[in-house]
Amino acid sequence: MHWFVDQRLTNRFTIGTNGGNQLTIPQHLYDSITTEVQKIVQSELHTEVQWLYSLNKRGEERRYAATSQQVGGLPRGTKRQAMATEYLEYYVKVKISVDVHNIGSIGTEVVSYSRLKPFVKVKMKAYGIDRRRKYRKVARTSNFKSIGSFQYNIGGITMTNNNALPIEQIVKMVGEGLEKFKNKAR
Repeated sequence: MHWFVDQRLTNRFTIGTNGGNQLTIPQHLYDSITTEVQKIVQSELHTEVQWLYSLNKRGEERRYAATSQQVGGLPRGTKRQAMATEYLEYYVKVKISVDVHNIGSIGTEVVSYSRLKPFVKVKMKAYGIDRRRKYRKVARTSNFKSIGSFQYNIGGITMTNNNALPIEQIVKMVGEGLEKFKNKAR
């Protein structure tokens, strides 16, 4: 599973393209989303679900590191290795993206104000033992309030001030995206 969140939603102030701080989600909210993803995969494919973590050379589980845009702690690079070592009916990749698109801006190259509309996109692909795609489903939810972004350029450096959302609200948005994904016909 990959889980990305646009840094314009979580960081109040950015310089250039660097959001700075690491994206952290409280454990109980993180667990609620991963549990919901497991339930969805189980109901869609009608099979037992387990997380597969490949091991590095020291025998530790390989996980994604948290960055300013990516949620950490999820299995990393496991599909191909799992297909070579595990014999399961399906190997599933789930990608959750919480992103924004610009719905309008006012200003010049030096100073501008934009309205950003967040959306959640959930993709799921399942592969069989023969490494062919057996299942694919995508859902997009975009019925969220827009946020403001004030951007100014000083000496070639772009600084952005956003109405950042609290992480609890972003996780709630992901929950709504997963609910739409679950209810969408294939």
